[in-house]
Amino acid sequence: MDAEKLSSEVENIFDTCVRVFLLKGYETSTMEDIAEACSISPEALKGYYATKHDLTFAALRWYYLKFSRHVRDEMAMHSDLYAAMEAVLFAFIEICSDQIHANKGLFLRTFVDISYVDDEVKKEFEVLEADWQGQMLNKFRQCQSELKNPEDVEILAYYVRTVIEGFYEMVKFNTPDEVMYQLARVSLEVVESRMKTAPPPEQKRFFDRP
Repeated sequence: MDAEKLSSEVENIFDTCVRVFLLKGYETSTMEDIAEACSISPEALKGYYATKHDLTFAALRWYYLKFSRHVRDEMAMHSDLYAAMEAVLFAFIEICSDQIHANKGLFLRTFVDISYVDDEVKKEFEVLEADWQGQMLNKFRQCQSELKNPEDVEILAYYVRTVIEGFYEMVKFNTPDEVMYQLARVSLEVVESRMKTAPPPEQKRFFDRP
């Protein structure tokens, strides 16, 4: 599914289904509950997605691709490792901030939680996560000559992913943006400590962040 071509009506269905899951719980929510919240008939909703699983699967894929694409694009804009990882972390925080301001702060985290109770959703989530981790790992491999020890490539890629997963939890508890930016800075110090040469201060973008 191309996130850029999604109709506003379908996007509203996705947003609404997440709100229903948050309010009623994923396992107890029904297509009728979602249709009522969307102000459409159950038949109209099923014209888009036949089952709750189909709807959840489509919403998960759309949200994940929509937001991971933005982060990947930010990473791809930088050829050096520090700037690329800085862009990844800051882009993710900005996405989280935008979601909070749009009253969607828990949406990304909700799909992670749903994956624990729906095996099919879990499988799809794992595929998407593996793809994202692979792209992160490829970036570290492209820049491995910048590292003191090239063997750190894989562990650093997992480290950055763990930091991002930590931001998921921080969003859940309404952590202020400035705190997440501060933690991003600390996390970047770990990456910097493994590099042969520290990036010049003027190449660091976080001086204008909170």
